[in-house]
Amino acid sequence: MGERKTSDNFMMWLAAFIVNKRKAFIALFALACIYSAVSIPKVGVVNDLTEYLPESTETRQGLDIMNEEFTTFGTAKILVSNITYEKALKLGEELDEIKGISAVSFYDEDDDTYDSQERGDYYKDASALYTLTFDEEEDTDLSQEAMVQVRQVLDGYSSYVYTTVDKDDAASLKADMKVIVVIVIFIILVVLLFTSKTYMEIVIFLAVFGVAALLNMGTNYWFGEISFVTNAVGAVLQLALAIDYAIILFHRFMEEHEDKDTIEAVTVALSKAIPEISSSSLTTVSGMVALMFMQFGIGMDLGSVLTKAIIISLLTVFLFMPALIVMFSKAIDKTVHKNFVPKINIWGRIVVKLRYVGMPVFLVIVAGAAVYSGKCPYIYDINSIESSKKNEFMASKERIEETFEVTNTMAIVIPRGDYEKEGRILKRLEAMDEVDTALGLANVEVSDDGKYILVDRLSPREFSEVAGVDLDLVRALYQFYAIDKEQYSAFMKNLEDYRVSIIDMIDFIYNQKEKGGLEFDDDLSEEIDDLYKAVCDARQQLEGETYDRLVFNLKGAVEGAETFATIDRIRDIALEYYDEVYVVGDATSNYDLSTSFQRDNEIISVLTALFVGIILLFTFQSAGLPFLLVLTIQGSIWINFSMPYLTGSTMYFLSYLVVSSIQMGATIDYAIVITSRYLELRKTMTDRKKTVVEALNQSFPTIITSGTILTSAGFVIGCLTGNAVIASLGKVLGRGTLISIILVMTVLPQLLLLGDKLIDKTELTRAVKLGQEKEEA
Repeated sequence: MGERKTSDNFMMWLAAFIVNKRKAFIALFALACIYSAVSIPKVGVVNDLTEYLPESTETRQGLDIMNEEFTTFGTAKILVSNITYEKALKLGEELDEIKGISAVSFYDEDDDTYDSQERGDYYKDASALYTLTFDEEEDTDLSQEAMVQVRQVLDGYSSYVYTTVDKDDAASLKADMKVIVVIVIFIILVVLLFTSKTYMEIVIFLAVFGVAALLNMGTNYWFGEISFVTNAVGAVLQLALAIDYAIILFHRFMEEHEDKDTIEAVTVALSKAIPEISSSSLTTVSGMVALMFMQFGIGMDLGSVLTKAIIISLLTVFLFMPALIVMFSKAIDKTVHKNFVPKINIWGRIVVKLRYVGMPVFLVIVAGAAVYSGKCPYIYDINSIESSKKNEFMASKERIEETFEVTNTMAIVIPRGDYEKEGRILKRLEAMDEVDTALGLANVEVSDDGKYILVDRLSPREFSEVAGVDLDLVRALYQFYAIDKEQYSAFMKNLEDYRVSIIDMIDFIYNQKEKGGLEFDDDLSEEIDDLYKAVCDARQQLEGETYDRLVFNLKGAVEGAETFATIDRIRDIALEYYDEVYVVGDATSNYDLSTSFQRDNEIISVLTALFVGIILLFTFQSAGLPFLLVLTIQGSIWINFSMPYLTGSTMYFLSYLVVSSIQMGATIDYAIVITSRYLELRKTMTDRKKTVVEALNQSFPTIITSGTILTSAGFVIGCLTGNAVIASLGKVLGRGTLISIILVMTVLPQLLLLGDKLIDKTELTRAVKLGQEKEEA
């Protein structure tokens, strides 16, 4: 009893200090808000999740090499429907004339390039499919301007543009969030108007949330860059937590204010709310900390930012909100209105009455959910996520796939220099049924009959035939080349036996022409320029300083067991020739994500359960009570993530990692509110059934307010944003919160009632009490 009294005294002292220094805290928060408002524009947002792949993964290493050594030109796939083949040909020619477009791939029966291909691959069902290649990388001004002209040319056609050249996820998400924020704020106002006891509390809640959100967004500047997922989810989580904590404190205040003046009521309410809210937040923080142990870097990004969000929400409620309550105390008293939240005594009695039926049903459901959640079909590709609202990128991708087969572009990065080995790998790739096309410097054809490729070493006569240039001129060029390279042995032997690769000879001829060492007529000079540009483009894409790149198109799905098995086969082929091999692309990225997810999932599950159990143990001083709460919490998560399997849908892996943590936090909040009320009431009430009913009755306003807001916000985000990742997170969060509300309002009370004796027997202070009783006896 002495320890409890000391703890209460400390909380009263701390609460009194905060209330007495309220003006200083208001000034402090005002300065912090100014700092945050200035810092928000400086926060960088990363839109590419592959940036967070572990450095040890093949995809991350391969991407780093490609970014450093190769140029990847912008591309676009365009489908135009309701068009004749003749008009489609003319449209292709118009697109090809746009400055910044280097090539337009579309079937032309008069073009020898398409001899080995079929018209149906480009034109089918009155729909034409064009593949555009840009002169530069996708983020350059030239590519951006070219894309603008492309869209102008397409104006008037029924077209679908699938490209990342002018795709701006951040701008699109920002536009969606403006609409979403307005709707969510409206929902918050409606819910608070219904659940509030005084209209002024609505203003206070919005002020607390606004300040907490502003401070969190501004302090993200400390991290330099954050992911777009964290940027969007952070606000949603704070919406749930800041209002949740604020509601708990304010409801405590209104209870104390019934027989105390404002200052005393705020002080007492804060002293009672700090332990309750802190224990709730610690469990939520533990879920965020568990995310930091993920191998996938997004976990550290999410965990650190969201942990900061929780801490800021706590500080705002503990330090800023009491000052607002005192400041607006008169307005609070004047705007008290009729309580619209109904008493739920009837519901409580039903829950109590059905405990012997509800508990077995719950255990059966949880057991089944645990099994089915383990069979949840996870997906790892962003473009495979199903969303209600589709942006242009996703809508175009789906429309193109309805008519044409879309392949996945992949790359193999290998040490530079051995064209013979590269040629063998490319031939084996082309022979695979799963590979549509394969390209490398070692298989770029330079003759109509396919006899010679770009890296073949040719004699003067062979080069003359390929280039269509006079043999005497070619011989002279070969002599100049030998002198330039100081390979004088060429003159010692028959010049016809001297061989030079086509690519090297093209480089030499162009450089000599530019220096003025060789002169050609205008037609030949222009032809040399075009040929050199084509070679340079190929080299930029396929040849680096220390590595070469082989590009191939993979048929079929971008993820899945069959695709991953194909990737393994391709890697094994390359490893037969090289010790260092990197297979890179969306499919390998998904492969790496699936591998790390399995490990991350296990770590997060174990750590979360461990952290939550320990925190609840010390919070409630009972060994049995944490088991009852964790059963409810984990049950809600299992049920939520068994839904995809039961409905035949899929689950984006990141939605599971993020939402399971947030749902755990929300469920714990609701569970702690009910449990705290129950333990407090059972000190003065002897009838445990009535105690449960009253605990539910008192907790209902807090839970229904926070739960309705978070559920609504989740579903609104899920339905209104075109960003598939955020939409997936929103839907799963909304569904999970709804499940959590149902369980804590039905199953948890039954568990508390049936486990009442367990709570008593496993109370940590029970042994101390028994010892004291024996000494007194």
